[in-house]
Amino acid sequence: MTTMTLKDALAEVLDPRDRTVVDVGCGDGSLTRHFAGLGARAIGIEISEGQLARARKAEPVTGADYRVGKGEALPLEDASVDAIVYSNSFHHLPLPVMADAMAEAARVLKPGGTLVVVEPIAEGAYFEVILPIEDETEVRAAAYDTLKHPPLPLQAVDETVYGTVVRYRDADHYLSHVTAVDPARRERLPPVEAEVRRRFAANGRTDAEGMTAFDQPMRRMVFKRLP
Repeated sequence: MTTMTLKDALAEVLDPRDRTVVDVGCGDGSLTRHFAGLGARAIGIEISEGQLARARKAEPVTGADYRVGKGEALPLEDASVDAIVYSNSFHHLPLPVMADAMAEAARVLKPGGTLVVVEPIAEGAYFEVILPIEDETEVRAAAYDTLKHPPLPLQAVDETVYGTVVRYRDADHYLSHVTAVDPARRERLPPVEAEVRRRFAANGRTDAEGMTAFDQPMRRMVFKRLP
């Protein structure tokens, strides 16, 4: 299996220069700022101002903008953007609105525009660590099933499985990250924290920089909006 970073996986299928790119579920905004740094008009979307707080606190990058919205209700005009990216975020959509989010992507994409969805596969060392907090096996399967049946005018043009490596300084860094992605996990963490820390130590490996590294299989799916 080919190993790539997220940025490499996106660069193979998307050139953001001089294009309007939407990062749905942008988290801390790092990918939004990356696109802006490459010359895009980049829009990061999160479900609330609270979830956008980390992105807004980061060093501003010219061309990056943040807005409150949802995958099924994007704050964008019809046929107004060149590309939409879901990076590790599509499976966080509520199950009943996943198909609606695909239709919404088709609505806001220009004809010929690109939708890229990168999702973690529910297996591997990294997946084992989070299981006590949240088992996403079923929701990731549901997300994949939705993605396999895109609505017109979206057409699937690529599906690639690759490996990536996720790194953390330590277990505290890991726990801070996974609870920031989904604040509801904070309430579920206390009774299972010891087991999560045990799994973190058992499944990770120390890399050359002293970080704890985990292998994670990923799936990249690319869609084009038909004219």
